[in-house]
This record gives sequence, structure tokens and C-alpha cells, in this order.
Amino acid sequence: MFILSLAATLMMAASSPSAPTATETTPPAAATAATPVAKSDKDRMICKTEALAGSRVPKKVCATKSEWDARRQEDRDQLEKAQKAASAPRGF
Repeated sequence: MFILSLAATLMMAASSPSAPTATETTPPAAATAATPVAKSDKDRMICKTEALAGSRVPKKVCATKSEWDARRQEDRDQLEKAQKAASAPRGF
């Protein structure tokens, strides 16, 4: 019974008009003129879900496109380095 009355109260509060919140107000004209209209492609934020070793719960990781590109290049370099080390002849 308590849950139903709480839900009804929340629904009534959400539907009633209230004072404008911070997201509903418009920024000053000077602030909008200073901000760029479109971000460059490298500044775009990209979020991916990655599986962690030893965990069943995936983790959400967010980074810019340029950061993802740098990470991909670093991973590729590390893989090549490990492959070269494994295939190098070993002296006895």
C-alpha cells in the first residue's frame, strides 16, 4: 500500500508544472556565441562496453575518438613487440 501511494505522489509531482529547472533555462547570448556549433570528429565522445578479465560484469568505458585511436595503435604496437620477442631465436 505504501508503494502505491508513493508512486501516485511521484507521478503527481512529475506532472504538475513547476519553476523552470537549470536545464530549461536558456544560456546568455554571449555564451552561446563563444561555443563552437559542431565538435570536430576527434573530439566526439564514444562509449564502449568492455569485458574485464576475471569478471562477469562488463564495464562501460568512454573516451574521445582520438583517445580510442591512440589506444588501438598502442595495443597494436604491444602485440607486434610480443610477437617479435616470441619468434626471436634464443641463444643457448
